Amino acid sequence: MAEVRFVELVDPRGKPQVSQGGISPRLAGLDGKVIGLLNNGKSNFHLFLVDLEELLVGEYPSLEAVQRKKPVVPRPAPKELVQEMADKCDAMVIGLGD
Repeated sequence: MAEVRFVELVDPRGKPQVSQGGISPRLAGLDGKVIGLLNNGKSNFHLFLVDLEELLVGEYPSLEAVQRKKPVVPRPAPKELVQEMADKCDAMVIGLGD
């Protein structure tokens, strides 16, 4: 008689966290604003952010860009980093996925 084996399937995505926040209002413009650029740690994403910052500052000279990087690629940004960016920035650019 054949041996019966059981396989446990595990969802690799983990448990999603759902927040009850709404959509933030759009900025009226970018002049004088602080834009946060959060590097997700993926290959070459920093190059995209460098180019984006150059384009934004070229178009809006009074704009300030603040770049930070997540310490661990597959994990969410630490709460302290998120809070720092929320306190300093009027808007954020964050990369997700590959």
